[in-house]
Amino acid sequence: MLHLRPHNLLVQKTLSEALEANTNGTPLTLDRIVSDFDYTTLHISNAPENKGVLWLSIRTKAWQSISQCGSGLVEFILTKYSGLGGVSAARTEPGYDFTLQVDLSALQPDAIVQLSLLKVIIMSFPFQLAFDKVAQLMQLPEGSNSTDEVHKIQYRDDENIFIKPSNDRITVIFETFFQDETDKVFGKVFLQEFVDARKRNRSIQSAPQVLFSHEAPLEISRVVNQGRSERSKRFITFVLFPRHFQTPELQFSSVCHLALFRNYFHYHIKCSKAFMHTRMRYRVDSFIKVLNRAKVDEEDDAQGDASRRTISGRKMVY
Repeated sequence: MLHLRPHNLLVQKTLSEALEANTNGTPLTLDRIVSDFDYTTLHISNAPENKGVLWLSIRTKAWQSISQCGSGLVEFILTKYSGLGGVSAARTEPGYDFTLQVDLSALQPDAIVQLSLLKVIIMSFPFQLAFDKVAQLMQLPEGSNSTDEVHKIQYRDDENIFIKPSNDRITVIFETFFQDETDKVFGKVFLQEFVDARKRNRSIQSAPQVLFSHEAPLEISRVVNQGRSERSKRFITFVLFPRHFQTPELQFSSVCHLALFRNYFHYHIKCSKAFMHTRMRYRVDSFIKVLNRAKVDEEDDAQGDASRRTISGRKMVY
């Protein structure tokens, strides 16, 4: 299976080329738009007064819902880039949600990967709020450490991510839709393999629990949108325990995998369908070849019984 990388390769390549050109004394003129998953667009351009300074702007459908999860989204993003030289906040470019200013003369090559993770960092804000909430609830006495707080990320028109913290776990629920009936079948088989693999392989039994349902789980029953047809709606639940987010490294790894899960899931459904269609076309071509070998030539028809063929197609000589 293919594991999608969390960073944007086009952003990383563009910034690397711009940094190299600026180091050589020939700064590039950039005005490049990069598309990413989940209706996300990034814009890399030169600052109006200096080609050695770049603007990295992002527009994502999830920005509005993420900003409603809590205050401090912009400050959270800036803390992730505060230790990187040459990166600072800039006036938001029109038509975009957030803009970073990158000074190529002070930028370190290691910072390019962090800049290409801008979308994942934005997506991680509600998860960070959930991590902090769990830490608070664990300090409270038993019986008072519960909450009804649910963070919602609307990253597509009809699809959402729900994050519910509790005293000993974080429940992450994906609300997804299948357009085709065959996608539902493939999706069910694919997710069942997640469950079975966790049971069979003892080395991954510490992975988060995965649940698949047609109805909204109780954790989000009061906040889920019931407007769309229930036949095409599915809910995928991941249960994160403290061992999955004890350290900042584990938190970042968990967020990266969860932020890309929907794309990973539907990508492999399409790949499975494409593989089956390829195998079907191959078998059809094989059958056509067999039928073509079974055809009788016109010269054989004229000769009648005087010319016959073996099962392999060779002529019988009398």
